[in-house]
Amino acid sequence: MSEPTAQTSALATIVVTPRERFGVAEESLLSIVDLTDAPYDLIYLDAGSPARIAERIKAICEERGFRYHRQEEFLTPNQARNLGQRLVTTRYVVFIDNDVIVSRGWLQAMIDCAEETGAEVVAPLTCQRLPIHSEIHQAGGEFAKDLPTFLNAEPGQWRMTDIHLLQGQNVEDVQLRRGETQCCEFHCALVRKETFERLGDLDENLLATKEHIDFCMTVWQSGGRVMFEPSSVVTYLFPSRARPLTREDWPYFALRWSPVWQRRSLEHFQRKWSMYDDPYFETRKGMLHWRHIEGIAKPVVRQVPLVRRSYTAQKLGVAVVTAVLNLWSARLARKQAGLAASRSQSG
Repeated sequence: MSEPTAQTSALATIVVTPRERFGVAEESLLSIVDLTDAPYDLIYLDAGSPARIAERIKAICEERGFRYHRQEEFLTPNQARNLGQRLVTTRYVVFIDNDVIVSRGWLQAMIDCAEETGAEVVAPLTCQRLPIHSEIHQAGGEFAKDLPTFLNAEPGQWRMTDIHLLQGQNVEDVQLRRGETQCCEFHCALVRKETFERLGDLDENLLATKEHIDFCMTVWQSGGRVMFEPSSVVTYLFPSRARPLTREDWPYFALRWSPVWQRRSLEHFQRKWSMYDDPYFETRKGMLHWRHIEGIAKPVVRQVPLVRRSYTAQKLGVAVVTAVLNLWSARLARKQAGLAASRSQSG
């Protein structure tokens, strides 16, 4: 490896946080090391990764002069991001999940966009699936059918959408240009540090979902802007047959997408934004198990030779595994709540 990249001349600090698993964390970090040319600092928030992965991540960080922070217990994504951004002293904070692969020039393109437009948030083109950087996951996003109408509405009148623009399309088949976008996910996002000084921390009551929409809504409502910069390209390695979860990933994944955490997040969002009558939330509450099903239940059932030969047996097997995951993840959520209460009392 070359000399450490962390420099005092850097405009941006990359804050790496857990998303939903740890199995691809080293690959993700090495892509940042190998493909980031712009000067940068880096803070790595490691929360609960398996010991062997933690050792490798720590070694890379020490070799490169990055700041490595380890916590043995799991954190919610917003908890980890807040811990990271509070340590940042550069002009920009760049949040990136620990399962994202970057491309050459990704960081400089985001910085250039922020410098040239004055935007408070810059979103890259986020891709999905393999081969990397080929299929769109999100080319910006929308949380409202009409943004000005949404921003001018009275509390209780807001109605939310949740659209990943151009999701599933091939990058080569579309023409993309820099421009405003309503929101972006936290797979990767650049934010001005002064935004947190003005608006405060990310909302830690959003345990598992819609934290990106909450943040972008807050930015827009406060007079800020979110920009989409397609010349910055990253890829989210979501759990799939090509890149499945490992058994070491199961505990955090089960907690991260527990129905308990998701429901609490959605209900907090509704209260915060007075969206009690918005049908969007009832729809979302009917989808609380799908990540457990796709990430763990189906892959487990497919490994049972006799079961995988029968559709009926597969369906029953998935239902049984999902029920077990529901109980397990609820137990993990209770344990996490206990840890949070202990930290609060000791603090």
